[in-house]
Amino acid sequence: MDDDMYDDSSSGYSAYSSYYAAYPPRSPPPTPPRPEPVTTYNVKYIESDGTRMGKCIDLVFVLDCTGSMQRYINSVRDHIFAICDTIRGEEGLNGADDLRVAIVNYRDHKPQDNTYVYKFHPFTSNIAEIQGYLRGLTAAGGGDGPEAVTAAMAACLTELEWRREAARMVVLIADAPPHGIGESGDQIKQGDPDGHDPLVIARTMAQCGITFFMVACEDTLSNYSRAVDFFTAICNMTSGVMMPLTTADLLAMTIVGSVLENMDMERLISEIGREVAERIKEKGENLQSVEEVAQELHERLLLRNEQTKQVQLQDVYIQSDNSRKNVSMWMNAQYIHEVAPLILPVQGRRLTDKFRKNNYNAGFKYTPGGRLPPRRTSATTSAALPTPGTTPSDLAVGSPPRLGTSPSSPPRKIVSDFKAFGSAPAAGAAPSLSVFGAPLLATGPGGGMFGSTARTPASNTAMRGFRGGEEDDDDDDDESGTQFRQAAISLDQARRIATQSVFRAGRLPI
Repeated sequence: MDDDMYDDSSSGYSAYSSYYAAYPPRSPPPTPPRPEPVTTYNVKYIESDGTRMGKCIDLVFVLDCTGSMQRYINSVRDHIFAICDTIRGEEGLNGADDLRVAIVNYRDHKPQDNTYVYKFHPFTSNIAEIQGYLRGLTAAGGGDGPEAVTAAMAACLTELEWRREAARMVVLIADAPPHGIGESGDQIKQGDPDGHDPLVIARTMAQCGITFFMVACEDTLSNYSRAVDFFTAICNMTSGVMMPLTTADLLAMTIVGSVLENMDMERLISEIGREVAERIKEKGENLQSVEEVAQELHERLLLRNEQTKQVQLQDVYIQSDNSRKNVSMWMNAQYIHEVAPLILPVQGRRLTDKFRKNNYNAGFKYTPGGRLPPRRTSATTSAALPTPGTTPSDLAVGSPPRLGTSPSSPPRKIVSDFKAFGSAPAAGAAPSLSVFGAPLLATGPGGGMFGSTARTPASNTAMRGFRGGEEDDDDDDDESGTQFRQAAISLDQARRIATQSVFRAGRLPI
C-alpha cells in the first residue's frame, strides 16, 4: 500500500479533506430544554345539588394504547359491563349515576409517535357508550420504550370533571414507564414536553382524594430498570396499590377487587380520617409519625373486629435495599429530574420464580369472559374464585348482597370519635412503643406508604406482590395466586388510611 495515500501533502488527501469539510459529520440533535414545571392544577368539580344520598364512585381507566397492549384493551372492553355490574352489586349502588366511568388512552409524544399523545372520554354512567369508545381503541405505535404516561395522568386532572362527594379512583393499565425517570434508551430524557411531572401529579391526586392504582403488565414492565420502584412510589403517595398482572384474563378481577377494597378505605377515612391526621400532627408530622400512628390505628381496628375487602395477589417482585431506597427517594423528591440521577442500580432479576412459573404456564392468554369476583348468594367472610369459563352474562344477572361479616362474627363497634388518637402517649413511654406498649413492627418492602411487614397474624401478609429475600415454597395458592376475600383489616390498609388522611388534610408535603 502506497505511503503517499496517508501523506497530508498529497493531492488526494487534500481533495478528500475539502470534501468532508463541506459535509461535516452529523452530531446528535441537542436535547430540548426542560420546560418550566407545572406546579398546580385546577381540578374540575361538578357541584352537587344536595339531593344525592348514599355512595357514588368516579372511576377512570388510563390505558396504554401502544403496540403490545391490545389484549388488555380487549379485556377491559369485553368485561366493562360485568365490572360495573359487580361493583354496583357489591357496593349497593342503585342510582343511575352512582357509578361513572371515564377513559384516558395514550400513546407517545412526537417524534416517537405521530398519531396522538392522549385522548379521553369524559365521565358517564352510560356504560354502553364507554364500551363503544373502547371498541374504537387499537394498540399501535410507541417508539423508544417509555410512553406518554405523565400526559395521561395530567389529563385526569385537567380534562375530567369529578364529583366532590364521590370516591375517586384512577386505574392505570400499562407495561412501560413515563419519560424522564432515567431509563436507558429514553429519547425524551427531559420528561414530559409540556412540563407535567408525575410526582407533582401524584401529590395533587392525593390531596384531592384521588387514589391511583397501577396494573403492571408483566413480565414486560419489570424489564425496565426503574419502572417498578417508580410506580410503587407513585401508588404509595396516593395510598393506592401496584398490582402485577399475570395475564389479561385476570384484569377484570384485579380492577373490581381494587375498587371494592378502596371503598372500604374510603369508608374508614370518612369515619376517622380527621382524628388520624390530628394524631399524626401531634407526633410531629413526618414519615415516622405516620408509620407509628398507622400501627396504633391497626391495633385499634383489630380490637373492634374491623373487616375489609382485600385483593391478595401472588408474590411477584423481589425487593432489595437499593430498591427500597429508590422508592423512598422517588416519594421524597419534588421533581423527577432532581432525583433521577441519584437512583441506585438494582442488581439481579425482579420477578420471583413463582411468578415466572405461573405466568409462563398461563401463556399470557386472554379468554373472553374471563375471571371476575363471583356473584354472591349469601354473605360470607371470604370470596372464592369463579370457575374457569365464567362469562360476563353469568355475572350480570341480579344484584348480590353487599359483603359483610359472618353471622357468627362478633359485632363491629361503630365509633364516631376515634378516642385512641385523642390523648398523647403515656408519660415515660419509649418512642419505639405503641399506645399499647407493644414494640412497633419492623417494616419491609412495598405496601401502603412504607412497606408490608413480615408474615405475622397481625399483618395479614398484606402485600400485593412485593417481598424481600428468597421466595417461600408456599404451594397453597391457586395457579393464578389471586384471591379476593374479606378478612381482618391489614396493617398495609391501616398505612393507606393514615397516609391518605394526612394528604387530604393538606399537610405533609413530601
